[in-house]
Amino acid sequence: MITSIARFRGRSTPLIIAAGLLVGTVSLVAMARGGPQFTSVSANHTVSIQINDLRPGDVRFFKYGDRADDQIGFLLARDNTGRIKATLDACERCYMYHQGYASSHGSLICRFCGNRYRLESMESGLASCVPMKLPFRITGQTVIIKSVDLEHARGMF
Repeated sequence: MITSIARFRGRSTPLIIAAGLLVGTVSLVAMARGGPQFTSVSANHTVSIQINDLRPGDVRFFKYGDRADDQIGFLLARDNTGRIKATLDACERCYMYHQGYASSHGSLICRFCGNRYRLESMESGLASCVPMKLPFRITGQTVIIKSVDLEHARGMF
């Protein structure tokens, strides 16, 4: 009896590990497909977003509905040095696949090619896959983005 239990335990370990890996993989794929949660914003000439609760390593995703009702995705992030970053939810190379980014532990991850960009250095990118910077200014605790700058990116979405 003890011998058969020991044999079962020895054989079950690889099965338990394989099941755990399968569950983990399925969870990651589901998260990647689900994508980030977007907050809708609108504007006359500018979009104003409060950033007082945007902490280092945080990334927030937004959708801007332009006059033609196209939805243009962008994001705001605060890197670990405290600097605010703004980029379109698309990269120079992979935008045509309309996958955008996910965020994880202070990084952006291209949902098409898988390139990972630390928030502190996301302007440099890898090869031609580079986050597309979005011009903005900060007044107090508010980020201000011109609607015309968002509308110039309409063809990417």
